[in-house]
This record gives sequence, C-alpha cells and structure tokens, in this order.
Amino acid sequence: MTTTSAPVSSKLLVVAGVQSGFGALAAGLSFWSTQAVLAERGVGLPITHPGALRLVVASALLAPVCALAGAALGTLLRRSAVSVVGSVVLLLLLPSVLGDRRHLTAVLAHATPLHAWERLVAAGPAVVEPYPWTVGGAWLVYALRALGAMVVAVVAVRHRDQ
Repeated sequence: MTTTSAPVSSKLLVVAGVQSGFGALAAGLSFWSTQAVLAERGVGLPITHPGALRLVVASALLAPVCALAGAALGTLLRRSAVSVVGSVVLLLLLPSVLGDRRHLTAVLAHATPLHAWERLVAAGPAVVEPYPWTVGGAWLVYALRALGAMVVAVVAVRHRDQ
C-alpha cells in the first residue's frame, strides 16, 4: 500500500468497526425489546429459535455495509450533499423500484443490500419467486458490497493523489 491508501483503508476499517458495533447494539436491543413485548402476549421467541440469530446478525451487518457504500460514494463524488443524496438513491430508492418479475431487474435487485437483507430476515416458508435466490447469495452480496466499497474508496484516493 502507498502512504495515501494506508490512511484511507485504516479510516474505512474504523468506519466498519464502529458501524458494526452500532449495528450489533441496535439489532440486539431491537430484538430484545420486541421479544420482551411479545413475551408478555405469549408469542415471544428466544434467540435460539431457527432464523432468529440470522435476523439479528443480518440486521447488525447492514449498518457497516451501507456505511462503507456511502464512504466509497463520498470519495468518488467529493461533495457532502451530493454524496448523501447519492447514497439514499443507491441504497433506498433504486432497490425499491427493482422487482422480481423480470430476470434483469431480479438480478439487479438481488445485488442490493436492501434485498439481501430482506432475503436474510425472511421468516417462514420461502415465497415463490420467478427468480429465487439463496441465503448464501445474500451473504455474498453483503461481503462483496463491503469489500468492493473499500476497494473503490482506496483506488479513488490513490488515483486522485497521483
């Protein structure tokens, strides 16, 4: 690594670590508080229930994946307001218009963190989709999005500083 990419990658690792902690805290507290309310009604579930731990982990890891995507977009665009708007469009609006009815839009939807999270937290029997995908594929989207965002940010800074 060059001297310029080392600080960028260190900053990205700090962002990923802080957001992972935040995501774990938010997901854990959300699960705990929801289950406390549901337990009073006799319908609460323990964390050992099939799929419950995956739901909490997937929710916790959504924060660092989105934060790294925003950081990568920020290093590319170099303008705060444009980066924030771009992140909202990329992470929230674009996935909401992509559907599962056509092959191309299904593939594009499956590549977004929002749809990956929805696949990971889906409970009960699988919904019949024209173009289904796997839980492993959703985890792969999380990993590749985070890694890809880090690579984009480091390469953008390295290219800009040369």
